[in-house]
Amino acid sequence: QQIQSESQQQQQSKPKPKQDQRRRPPPPSSTKPLQLTHITQDSVTGQLQIQKQEIRSNVFRPGWNQPTVSLEEYADRERAQALQRQEQQQQQQHEQDDNRPRRYEELVREELEDDIDKVDASAAMDRAWDDWKDENPRGSGNKMGDVGDRNF
Repeated sequence: QQIQSESQQQQQSKPKPKQDQRRRPPPPSSTKPLQLTHITQDSVTGQLQIQKQEIRSNVFRPGWNQPTVSLEEYADRERAQALQRQEQQQQQQHEQDDNRPRRYEELVREELEDDIDKVDASAAMDRAWDDWKDENPRGSGNKMGDVGDRNF
């Protein structure tokens, strides 16, 4: 019992920790927005310039740029651009198809055998194909290897 009473006396005689001082209620919130005032002096005229900024309105703003258009508006723009690209590609494809040389059989099928320029282009293409076939007979690939003298 004596030991217990001594320990109780020691605990009572010790100063209380500063935890009570740290636990203060928060200051009452004011209804006015928090303002920051910058006072600077103009280097040319020497007059004081006062700028007030409301900080509270900028506290919870995100640090990145927000979107400027909605998803629906963006989708509409993308759809319009895609349709425009598709029309341009079709137009270019038609122009290329009209200008490319064709075989004479294709010209007859499309009833264009009266166009002399297209007939001449198809004849030149057929001649070039015949020349290539003459230079590269069937079966003359790299399947047999070089039969000539090899200098290893």
